[in-house]
Amino acid sequence: MITKEQLEKWKNRPISWSQLSLWEWSKEEWYDKYILNKQTIVTPELEFGSRIGKKLETDPTYLPIIPRHNKMEHEFKVNIGGIELIGYADSFCTITNKKLLEFKTGVKAWDKKRVDSHGQLDMYLLMNYITNKIKPEDVEVMLVWMPTQRKESGTFEVEISFIEPIEENIKFFKTKRTMVDILKFAAYVKKTYKAMQAYAKKY
Repeated sequence: MITKEQLEKWKNRPISWSQLSLWEWSKEEWYDKYILNKQTIVTPELEFGSRIGKKLETDPTYLPIIPRHNKMEHEFKVNIGGIELIGYADSFCTITNKKLLEFKTGVKAWDKKRVDSHGQLDMYLLMNYITNKIKPEDVEVMLVWMPTQRKESGTFEVEISFIEPIEENIKFFKTKRTMVDILKFAAYVKKTYKAMQAYAKKY
């Protein structure tokens, strides 16, 4: 049974895209990580993606084909209806507040349809609107996918690497959102937050 202290600790933690996506993926895993604070396994794919993201952030000469805006890992933090949201845009133009980039690695293919429905972008654009009063229709949004491959050896070691040649395989997807989209996302956050509370109390 969840304790009052555990529930309060979760309530005091801002909601991130990672938390929302884990909730959709597995409510049991969400409960273990965000309510019980159990250590989660970092997969080779996540470790690789984190390392590449850090290199893009700190080394402007790395993969120069990939554009960057003036601020890397830009923090958004807002409150909607008493719910704290937090997010870190991979690359954002703080001069105009109208340019947003998201970087992805992975085996699973990204296409226009997947990018157009990706909630993480809705979340950032919602937070940008609340913070800077910029409508999502006025923001240039692009997702950059760097395809990877997974190789497993007989000793169960896993190696993640880019598909070569790297620059020829990188895909760029422009996408747009509307005010209706981000308002729907705000409603989704409120509904999901209530569902999370109910699940935690009953688990």
